[in-house]
Amino acid sequence: MFRAIQRFSLEKQLFVSFVGFAAVLLLLSMGVTLATDISRQLQSTDSLIRSAASYIASLDSVKTMLKQGYPDPAVTREMDLLNENLDGLHVIVICDANSLRFYHTSRQEGGDSFVEGDQEAILQGSAPYITTGYGTHGTQRRAFHGVEDSDGTILGFVMTSVFTADVSAHIRGLVLYCVLVFFTALVVALGLSRWLVALLRRSLLGYHPTELLELYLQQGEVLNAVEDGLVATDPKGKVVFANQAACQLFGREEKALRGRKLDQAFPDSSCVQAARTGQPVHNRSCVIGGHQVLSSEIPIPGQSGCSGVLNVFHDKTELRKLSDELSGARAMLDTLRFFNHEFMNKLHVILGYLQTGEPEKAASFIMNSSLVTSQAIRETADCIRVSRICALVIGKMMHAAELGIRLSVASDSCCRREDLLLPEEDCATIVGNLLENAIEELSRGSHEVREVRLALYCRPDCNVIVCEDTGGGIPPELQPHIFEKGVSSKGENRGLGLCLIHQLVEQYHGTIDVMTEAGAGTCFTLNFTSPAGEEA
Repeated sequence: MFRAIQRFSLEKQLFVSFVGFAAVLLLLSMGVTLATDISRQLQSTDSLIRSAASYIASLDSVKTMLKQGYPDPAVTREMDLLNENLDGLHVIVICDANSLRFYHTSRQEGGDSFVEGDQEAILQGSAPYITTGYGTHGTQRRAFHGVEDSDGTILGFVMTSVFTADVSAHIRGLVLYCVLVFFTALVVALGLSRWLVALLRRSLLGYHPTELLELYLQQGEVLNAVEDGLVATDPKGKVVFANQAACQLFGREEKALRGRKLDQAFPDSSCVQAARTGQPVHNRSCVIGGHQVLSSEIPIPGQSGCSGVLNVFHDKTELRKLSDELSGARAMLDTLRFFNHEFMNKLHVILGYLQTGEPEKAASFIMNSSLVTSQAIRETADCIRVSRICALVIGKMMHAAELGIRLSVASDSCCRREDLLLPEEDCATIVGNLLENAIEELSRGSHEVREVRLALYCRPDCNVIVCEDTGGGIPPELQPHIFEKGVSSKGENRGLGLCLIHQLVEQYHGTIDVMTEAGAGTCFTLNFTSPAGEEA
């Protein structure tokens, strides 16, 4: 009920506004027109009587008549004819310098003398002028013009006039005409206003502006409540709308995004291509502000092709956290099983040493086993979420511990299967050979510090593998040839591991850097980048 009243009220407001605007516009135009016409009519009347008086005063016959001192029938006929031919001129009066009438249009109704008194100024030599006076036939508009001899002597004057009643009647007719035009135009404006309201309703698909406003506000609330980032762009890639999730993702306010091209905030955007081809793009993996995001570009069809593109950004951060927790729990379970199996094996080894009467070896074995703690294994499983590589590293930890070597994984390492830029088995081959070389180097000879440190940093655009040890370093004479097959400081029939690593690095267009120092150790750094990362 309230919405219906509100709808009616809005239509009424629009209708009244249109009609009121038209009425004001008509009143203004009619008023200006009427004022202009009345002014023009008065000016025309004054011009008529002034011109007529000037013409009559310039006639030689009139001057001769006034000099002779008595009326001339020829002048009378001439003035009568002139009065008949000048439409709108009502009275012509010719008087001498004593205000005696020599000619009057209505000779039977007027006296012998002009007694109104308006002629005094003209008889004293004044310039022609116009006055308003009252005569026999009512109020008149009069023009006075002096009749002068050739030497400037005032012979008399000429008065021409029109009845103001006729002028007023003409003005009333003009006002009535304007009123009729006003009401006719107002009726037309009423019809046009109703037509405009109906046209507006049809153009809004039957919705009323208040309903559209409510829908717009509700739509904004709904879109802002969506957790995914939504950005609407025109065919040229300019942002038309962005919800709160998208603004938070790009770290900008909607005002800063609206009107600008999306590729300024998101260089990997393909919305222009999607608008041009009309083909949607779904679930492209990309990085925005350090967030792993799935991007989709969906063209919006219009009457003349694509009217824009809806860009959807799904932040995988929360999903990835849940996935990491699940995979971490599974990895931890597998690790505990493996650790339990290895623990039982260690107990058997210790029991064997004790039964064979070798307690010293049992004690040494126990001390070396403490190099691998359950916490280290748990942390390794948290950092390395690729089960094959994680199991390989933990196995190498156990093997290194048996040799009295501490193998640790950097706490800031991060390795997930979806971020690997090379196959899992090839990555495991590289890591295994690096660790094995480091362990063999530390197991030979005596070193005060026997440690190996592994770091894995995997992102969708870059993978970095770092392995460093505290061994004796690579001899200078072997450094230029360490990646050649069969070259090794460990003896004959060795030198295959680094050669294989070098082949895999070249195969996947990576780089490998070696830093070594005699007596301090060696550090291998391998870097792999995606094609997009290389372009950037």
